[in-house]
Amino acid sequence: MKLSIAIILSALLTTSSAFAPASPGTAGRSSARSHAALMSSLADAPAPAENASDSDAAAEAAEEAAAPTDDASAITEASGGGDVDIASGDRQKLYGQDLELPETYVMCGRCKTAYAMQPDDLGTRGKGRRIECSVCHHSWYQARDRLFTINEAHELVPAPSHHLERVSSNLAADRPPAYCGELKVYVGNLDFYTSEEDLRNVFAEKGEVGDVNIITDDDGRSRGFAFVSMMNKEDEAKVLELDGQDVSGRSIVVRPPNN
Repeated sequence: MKLSIAIILSALLTTSSAFAPASPGTAGRSSARSHAALMSSLADAPAPAENASDSDAAAEAAEEAAAPTDDASAITEASGGGDVDIASGDRQKLYGQDLELPETYVMCGRCKTAYAMQPDDLGTRGKGRRIECSVCHHSWYQARDRLFTINEAHELVPAPSHHLERVSSNLAADRPPAYCGELKVYVGNLDFYTSEEDLRNVFAEKGEVGDVNIITDDDGRSRGFAFVSMMNKEDEAKVLELDGQDVSGRSIVVRPPNN
């Protein structure tokens, strides 16, 4: 069983030049789902040091500002719909739709939404470019040599609706975008084929589920236990009632975690 990395297929690729509105692309947390997003421009400002040290980010921002601007659309690639301007972000919007998903991705440090991305999607200027998360609108300077690579135990899948809804709810309530709740419980004696979605459905009967994390080995196989986060601490008594409930033919153990 492979671990999922939900992604949304398109990120907002930004430079100091304005882009015309573009249709949705693909992005997510461990999987890929189309998400409405418009290209936009950001004012030139020091890039956040999310994927680099402060000094690296400052150097990259200075290099970006000093780089020539006439090569922003120099890379093109043929697709089913004709030539695609890679450097302006056209190809990145097609991942998971007209184009296969790549083996590399980036992740928003605030809401943990991932985006399918190849190095040359970040343009040819400097070491990379600024990008903006189309879910929580956090922006950062992304270097081409700092993309994540999918290993054999993981796969990119569409970002589930519950992830997008949780981020939206957190932003509306002025909570951190990646907030997963006040209550975490240990869930043991799981069948090795029980999925995160199976557990989410079970715990959703007791309250709003923030996150489900089945612990796996290096090969992506379940180790038979998980941790479930609930958004509201007040649901604890109801959640603990699930101790001993049958899930996939096994009586699960539900209790507060040791730590």
